[in-house]
Amino acid sequence: MIIFVEILRAIASVLLIISAGFYLRHLEKSKRQRKLVSLELIMYFTIQFAFILFAISFIIAVFS
Repeated sequence: MIIFVEILRAIASVLLIISAGFYLRHLEKSKRQRKLVSLELIMYFTIQFAFILFAISFIIAVFS
């Protein structure tokens, strides 16, 4: 049962990363066409910051 929960958590993490990437790409396209509203700008920086934190945690997990 614990393995099943771990697999579900890994799948959810992958789906969240993929969807955040697509939304970040959408925001970048919107940013080129027009100015982003405040909520979009906050999401733009939050997703970038989350990707940086994910990359750092992934590197630490791999090398430790």
